Amino acid sequence: MARARNIKPSFFLNEDLAEIDPLGRLLFIGLWCLADRAGRLEDRPKRIKIELLPCDNADVDALLQALHDRGLILRYSADDRPLIQVINFARHQSPHHQERQSLLPAPASFEANGERVRGRPKANSGFISDKSEASPGAIALIPDSLIPDSKTPSSSAVADGLMDGFATFWKSYPRKVGKQDAMKAWKRLKPDADLVQAIGEGLERAKASEQWQRDRGQFVPHAATWLNGRRWEDEPDDAAAQAQHEQWEGV
Repeated sequence: MARARNIKPSFFLNEDLAEIDPLGRLLFIGLWCLADRAGRLEDRPKRIKIELLPCDNADVDALLQALHDRGLILRYSADDRPLIQVINFARHQSPHHQERQSLLPAPASFEANGERVRGRPKANSGFISDKSEASPGAIALIPDSLIPDSKTPSSSAVADGLMDGFATFWKSYPRKVGKQDAMKAWKRLKPDADLVQAIGEGLERAKASEQWQRDRGQFVPHAATWLNGRRWEDEPDDAAAQAQHEQWEGV
């Protein structure tokens, strides 16, 4: 079953990744959607082609091997079952909290959640060479701020991004009371893109709840109270929770 995942701008800017066939890059993105919450999936090239590249004349097995050689995925076997581990998947994806745990065994050098075993050399996040983990030219996911030739965002740019996220949150929040207090709570959180999405999804669940819709919303808390209490982490109380997952994706 395909799942919604995130993609960062650094993916399109990396020159090393450009060495991979365009269909290979598209396949790599598609693997994130097929992978479970730990970044693992079955290594079945024919099935993967049907799922991700049904209209293209592509040798998916060769493309998967190219991704493996570049250190982007790990092809391995467990109990005579061919599997794939997407490298650094857990660091860069935020699976929905209702997504079930992985049923596939982790590689020997990885923990159950898809993270590398502590004590082993860690790949830097973004897309840069990591010679300790793979062959020369291997690529590992790294943070956008560490992309070669990229510039560290200025403090004003960070502040602008922070307030853009708050503006989106405030526009969606149903009770327009205590904006300054809510803004202070938001600044204390300093949410990154993943947290902004998690807050947005939690807010949509809360808005759909019976409690918030009761008596014209008189039981909706002030936004600052909701943020300070990290109420977006509350368990959903109705079946509409899953439908809210994609609304805030990409904010």
